Formats: sequence, C-alpha cells, structure tokens
Amino acid sequence: MPEPIHQRLRPHRLAGKVRRQKLALEERVRDRLETAEDARLLAVARAGRDVCWTDEGVDEPLVTVRIATYNRGPLVAERALATAVAQTYEHLEILVVGDACDAETEAAVRSVRDPRIRFVNLGARGMYPDHVRHRRMVAGSHPMNIALGLARGSWLAPCDDDDEMSLDHVEVLLRHARRHRLEMVWSRSRHEPWPGQWQEIGPAGVVKGGFAHGSVLYTSGLRFLRHSNTSWKMLEPSDWNLWKRMDRIGVRMGYCDRLTYVNYLGAVRRASEWGETS
Repeated sequence: MPEPIHQRLRPHRLAGKVRRQKLALEERVRDRLETAEDARLLAVARAGRDVCWTDEGVDEPLVTVRIATYNRGPLVAERALATAVAQTYEHLEILVVGDACDAETEAAVRSVRDPRIRFVNLGARGMYPDHVRHRRMVAGSHPMNIALGLARGSWLAPCDDDDEMSLDHVEVLLRHARRHRLEMVWSRSRHEPWPGQWQEIGPAGVVKGGFAHGSVLYTSGLRFLRHSNTSWKMLEPSDWNLWKRMDRIGVRMGYCDRLTYVNYLGAVRRASEWGETS
C-alpha cells in the first residue's frame, strides 16, 4: 500500500521548520549584537544632553514627511501626498522615494504641484524575500533607508504611500515631542485590519502591532537606526523592529493621545487574502 502523502511530506516539513528556527535564532543573535553599538551611537548623538535633537533652540524646525512608494499609481497622490501638502504645519520637506517604481506612479507624484515635494526614484528595487508574507514585513525598507540620508529635516514623519495623515498630524506630534523632550512620539490611528472594518490602535505602548508605522514622528538625530530588511526571519515587520530597537537602547519615546493617522489595509493583503485591490 502506498504511503499516505502527508507521511511522505513530513520529513520535508520538519526540515523546513528546522531551517526557519535556525534563521530566526541567527537573526535574534544579530539583532541583539547590534544593541551595544546602537546605544553607543545614541550617546554620541546626544553629546551629553538628554535628547539627540539636531534643532535645539530652533522655533520652527524643518520636518521631512517621508513617503516610500512602489507601483502605487494615483493612490500615492490621492492619499499620502494630498494630506502631506495640506498640513497645518507648513515648514515641510515632502520626500518621496520610489523603490524603482513604474512610470504611472512617478507621473502621479509629479502631478502634485508643490515646491516642497522632492521625488527620487531609485534605479533598482530593494532585495526582499520571495514569500509574500515575509516580503510584506520588510518591503520598502530600501527606499526608507535611502531617505534617511536624503532627508533635510531635523524631524522625520514617515507616511505610507496608501495612507493618510490628519491635517494637523505634524503640528500635533512635533508640539508634543518638543514639549515633553521626546526623541520619538506616536499617536492613535484608525486601522483597517479587514476590508471595510476599522479599529483604533495606538495607546498599547511599544508592543508589536501597538501603533501604525505612519503614526510616529522622530528626530533625525536617530537616523543611524535603519529599517531592517531581514527582520522577517523573526516574523517582525521592519517598522516594529525599528521601534523595538529604539526602546531597547533607551530612546526617549512617548505617546500623544490624539488620532492623527489613517492606516488602510494594504493592496498586497487585499489581493492575496481577499482577492481585492486597494
């Protein structure tokens, strides 16, 4: 009698599980080993102060709204850019970095006429894992990291290309950070976990899934901390991995009890899990 297929596949599944566990262990070790160096760089950036601000004493610092994008089409202009240019805080640089995005997305970005917008389309896309779930965790880390070197602002306000900021997002978070001498601040956001269904997230603290990637603002003095493109090995999204590392080395982080961000369900999840598009 032929061996049942589930029994024939068992050794392959076991080998795959062992490999995933090994990858996760190696990544955790690497992740931990970087902590000491990150803490040293934070001390260097602070230079004996309580914060690593680069704009101490500046009344109206320049804030960079950072938008990484890839083949988003008109949506990047309709959501992220539309709310960026309409911010109540006007001293902005709006930096859009394309992950080697297509012509339609580039045209959409350039269609928004505002002198504060700077668009850089990278010549090659970042290297991401093949598995769709793992890729979703770290996609965009390459243009996000490039933007850290390009940003001119003394504060960074990340915004996903298919999301929206409240019109006072930058004003509220910057005021809160400066009033409480924080190096990073996050707020509440409306989050769409399933198509058409919404919930608020944010006050949970520095925990996985506790707040949205774009509901934060942090000082450019922390630009030495980069998004990981390998955190998927620990099943950690690169944004959560970044906030976790900030918390671990003692970055002054705080919560602003305001709703300032709308986090839509991403197109990849819509297509792969519900057969929909954004």
